[in-house]
Amino acid sequence: MEITRRIADYVVSTQLEDFPPDGIQAAKGAIMDCLGCALAGSREPLADILSEFVQANGGGASASVIGRGFKTTAADAAQVNGAISHALDYDDITRALKGHPTAVLMPPALALAESQGATGLEMLMAYMLGFEVACSIGEAMSPEYYDELGWHPTGPVGALGAAVAASRILKLDRDQTAMAIFLAASQAAGLRQNFGTMTKPFHAGAACRTGVTAAQLVAAGFTASLDAIEGRFGFLHAFSGGAGYEADRISENLGKTCYLVESGIEIKKYPCCGSAHLALDATARILDRSPLNAANIEKIDVLVDFDPPRSLIHDRPRSALEGKFSMQYCLAAAVLDNKVGMDAFTDKQVLRPEAQDLIPKITMRRSADFQGQPSWVEAYNQVAVHLKDGTVLTERVDRIREGALRGGTMDEIIDKFRDCASTILTTDDTQELVAGLSELEQLPDIRHIADLLRGDGAG
Repeated sequence: MEITRRIADYVVSTQLEDFPPDGIQAAKGAIMDCLGCALAGSREPLADILSEFVQANGGGASASVIGRGFKTTAADAAQVNGAISHALDYDDITRALKGHPTAVLMPPALALAESQGATGLEMLMAYMLGFEVACSIGEAMSPEYYDELGWHPTGPVGALGAAVAASRILKLDRDQTAMAIFLAASQAAGLRQNFGTMTKPFHAGAACRTGVTAAQLVAAGFTASLDAIEGRFGFLHAFSGGAGYEADRISENLGKTCYLVESGIEIKKYPCCGSAHLALDATARILDRSPLNAANIEKIDVLVDFDPPRSLIHDRPRSALEGKFSMQYCLAAAVLDNKVGMDAFTDKQVLRPEAQDLIPKITMRRSADFQGQPSWVEAYNQVAVHLKDGTVLTERVDRIREGALRGGTMDEIIDKFRDCASTILTTDDTQELVAGLSELEQLPDIRHIADLLRGDGAG
């Protein structure tokens, strides 16, 4: 059977009981985590611009924009919600995608679930199926897609996952689902050179809009080919640089490997690029056992599990957004502030003299034994702080390879959600959301959850 139709069969036929309990729990945790990130992101400048843009363009009012107090079309709501979910770079990642799954899956599922009056179970299933399909495609891509060609992995593969989620909510049949995936593939995009600007989170929003638009158009009779993934001029070939992809892995793994468990959901502790997180964990361990004075630091060497710079393209950042994609600033902030929270990423904080003085002393490199290999092969980072008195403080942190939820428990996700929602929603509304999202599959209608998430827009 052709790969795209095999994917479509999986999307239309899979049920909740086909997933293990820890995978389902991880999916609910990921959705709550991402919604919290969206609430916090709804006060970022890009949220103002995108909200004004979609309101100026008009259209129906069927789906809520999170934290902004208004409704718009499902496609527009998905776009804004996707962008604000990813605006702080606080949303989850997963190994199989080497990118951000929930920011491209939750928004289309939520927007169409609200507009269609779908149940919580239907939204949850749309999310989980999008996750599994996106991960199966992600594992089949060439290493060059992730490391050399300039693609932001979340964008192109994310658009296909978004189309799957949207197709499931709209109850498309097998051929319609296959066509929606290909229509999304023809719109997929996102370039890494835009990291450190508003366009990076826009990639997630664009993928969400693409997925919704593709499914809605196909539902209305729009056509596309049925071999989006495996075709000679299809997605795998085009986005992998023409070689190095393994199409058969999709058929071999989809429905047999549960990516929610095997690839897992990595919950972020820090609102910055995930490529800096292992080094930040290592730095935190050093700080726990030996508080540092920046004036006493000669240099900091960071050993990473990718060929630099990959995603961390700003070694001398000059803005908050660039700081999120700078290993140098992230570690400087950790040393100076003894933590890295949302308040670390303002232009003022990035440009403070003490940070700018420390940044040039921080370098990252990959072990010579692994140079030229795909990212994450050795799966650890090591930080060595060299003090002026000759002392060297070293810590290594390994990448977590097991478990459905990685880097955070459900209780920690709930705490993070409350923190993110604290300046947007009332305490009572936040608690009602926590209760509802914790039992998402039991909700008879998602619209009340969407109403709470919308807020009054005042902040």
